[in-house]
Amino acid sequence: MPFIEVNSNKLYYEFTGPEDKPLILQFGGSLFGRHNFNSVNDGFRKNFRLLSFDASGYGQSDRPIINHSVERWAHEGAGLLDALGIDKVFIHGTSMGGMVTLAFASLYPDRMIAGCADCAFARPDVHRKTLFRNWRNMSDSMPIYELSDLVTIQAVGATFLEENPGTFDAVRNLVAMNDPYTVRQACFAMENMDLEPLIKNIKSPLLMTNGTHDIMTPPDLAPSGYSARQIAAALPNIATLYEFPDIGHADLLEAPEEATEVITKFFQKVIAGR
Repeated sequence: MPFIEVNSNKLYYEFTGPEDKPLILQFGGSLFGRHNFNSVNDGFRKNFRLLSFDASGYGQSDRPIINHSVERWAHEGAGLLDALGIDKVFIHGTSMGGMVTLAFASLYPDRMIAGCADCAFARPDVHRKTLFRNWRNMSDSMPIYELSDLVTIQAVGATFLEENPGTFDAVRNLVAMNDPYTVRQACFAMENMDLEPLIKNIKSPLLMTNGTHDIMTPPDLAPSGYSARQIAAALPNIATLYEFPDIGHADLLEAPEEATEVITKFFQKVIAGR
């Protein structure tokens, strides 16, 4: 299995898809890591090559006991590209990975050809800060599968759960692959994140995708937050917002075909215009 050292940590990574296609670097979410993309990878591999990896603290990568942050994981992504000798890539991040995408696009504006920040915002409002703090406290005081079940019902709709009864077990299995310490750190990182001062540095095309009924990372936030809609308004010639009208947080799970199509068309439009 391929491993590479980045910032003194051994990271697991893998390339899949045609070697002659444009490359997408993937940033996974706070509980699932790279497995967030399982339901859409086959669709993306028709047109792109994928670089998937376990960020530090996740999956098969090293699990350092350090203070993680969204910016730190963005730096790690750039370090992975350096170690692999890759200059520029497309970026696709979902949930916390969407926030890492915003940080990467801001900190390394010359290294992203274009990006999709799925289910993301730049700063949580009071509601979302409280949500992440509750997740963190729950992960300290009860088995991780209890937190997993709570996040599942907050991420997808009731009808989807009843039509897909294996969802709880599938999510539990994915969450169990990751270090509970890192899950707590991820909650803390999102709770305290403020990327608004960095957003002005983004200069590559950016697609923001959000579910209209998302309670975790909605396209609109209360005044204390900085939302996807505000990012799109602040970067009118760079950022675009696309809403999935009938779902909540987990568009890659509930609407994988639509998500794949929307993001693929966006990246292909960028390629055609280069």
